[in-house]
Amino acid sequence: MKTVTVLGSTGSVGTQVLKVIDRHPDAFRVVGLSAYKNADLLRTQLGKYSPDFYYFPEGAVEVQSSIFDLFEDKKYTKCLSSLEELASKPSDIVVLAVSGIAGLWAACAALKRGATLAIANKETIVAAGRHLKTLEKAYGGKILPLDTEHSAIFECLRGEEKASVKSLILTASGGALRDLPLERLGFVTAEQALAHPVWSMGKKITVDSATLFNKGLEVIEAMRLFEVEADQVRVVMHRESVIHSLVELTDGSQKALLSVPDMALAIESALFYPAHGLNSVKPLSLADMGELHFGAPDLERYPCLEIAFEAAKAGEEACIALSAADEVLVEEFLKGKIKYTDIPTALSKTLAKFSSRKLVELDDVLCIDESARKYTYSMIGAK
Repeated sequence: MKTVTVLGSTGSVGTQVLKVIDRHPDAFRVVGLSAYKNADLLRTQLGKYSPDFYYFPEGAVEVQSSIFDLFEDKKYTKCLSSLEELASKPSDIVVLAVSGIAGLWAACAALKRGATLAIANKETIVAAGRHLKTLEKAYGGKILPLDTEHSAIFECLRGEEKASVKSLILTASGGALRDLPLERLGFVTAEQALAHPVWSMGKKITVDSATLFNKGLEVIEAMRLFEVEADQVRVVMHRESVIHSLVELTDGSQKALLSVPDMALAIESALFYPAHGLNSVKPLSLADMGELHFGAPDLERYPCLEIAFEAAKAGEEACIALSAADEVLVEEFLKGKIKYTDIPTALSKTLAKFSSRKLVELDDVLCIDESARKYTYSMIGAK
């Protein structure tokens, strides 16, 4: 039985991870949980899984102790002081499903004790992926991607020599606005941007899917996780999201992973690694599907993708700054403070300001992140 710590257990990815664990009670035991705001759901999860430890930030509710005293009194769980401390506690797998750069030090802590890091946190990989790979190699841990695209690439690369890999190809559904006339993009509402035609995800990643900045982040993720250059990663539009990603080999052939669109496959691939899960998703019938569609990204519709590629080539400072700026911009768009089309404009300005350093030390990551956020807020006139 593998022990699992789920950081971000009340979010979209975290709850899906726990659903997978529920289907395999003899294979996994939850020993750690964390949440940021959803106290009620965390309390329910603590009662259900009886973990050894949990983390809930002080101040996220009026009086934390009044909510969780029940569990402290029973002495079967203990509240820790940080995500990093929770990730440091013994477990075979740490699932990093928190949002934003907040998961950085927890990821480092898990890898420093040689644990498996099942990571769905794009921002942490984008900002510090090179450093995480160094820790993986130094301490004997394992980084396993939880998102469908990089999980698919990971599976396609099994057994392949690095010298045989020519390029990595990420597929993109196109998001909620893929069929909206270009002239209407300036009037898009948050509700429209959140209506994804294929996937059910958190708000931030759904808006990023609409702008295709999410795919841009995935390009940078692929560079970090699989240690390739920007010109070795490509993006192809694929509306049905059946082919999750492809690997092109030097002989001209391509390998792809196909399944019905369901994140459970990537989750089980990480949790059961190096084995595969059993009946993780419904069988795929290509005969019933009939046809699949592909195309090149329209950069007029998706300027954020091009900006992300420029950042990938510019270096780590640009990638960190753009990731931070996008968090601010999506939040302000969801609040109705800026227009949808303001997002690429502001990202482009951020890229121009933060592109001086090709490589960034780990201790400098959070400083660049904070500086980029402040710059973005000042640029759009928000607080």
